[in-house]
Amino acid sequence: MLNFENALTFREGFEPDAALRNFWPPEGGWIWSTGRWAEISFAFEIDPRLRVGGAELIVDLDVFKHEAALDGQNVFVYLNGLRIGSLFCKSRATFIFAFEPKILARSESTVTFDTPDSARPSDFGSDDQRVLGVQLFSLRIRKSS
Repeated sequence: MLNFENALTFREGFEPDAALRNFWPPEGGWIWSTGRWAEISFAFEIDPRLRVGGAELIVDLDVFKHEAALDGQNVFVYLNGLRIGSLFCKSRATFIFAFEPKILARSESTVTFDTPDSARPSDFGSDDQRVLGVQLFSLRIRKSS
């Protein structure tokens, strides 16, 4: 269960407290999305009095890229089906997406990463056949200051 103080992090051998769809198992301190989209669903406990004001989704991520042919990827971020942000990622960074807390579901919320530029490392000479998009290190929701 998440609240305004908690974050999801990913470590090899530990399952996060969330449902992952279209992600490879954690490796190192991250998870890779597979294919053109991936979702994380999680319970979120929010005091009804905190539904006013703003909130932020904070993601520490990178994307699959190849020096000669794929210098970055487009990433579209959705919260419960509503697009809250988009970016072109060329290197690991922390991105902050503002949203209204009322779009958080009372039981389970879902963050979707749409990565239309996902690619196979094998297309660039690697043995890795996976289709890779987002390399996600952490995800956090907090109240805006």
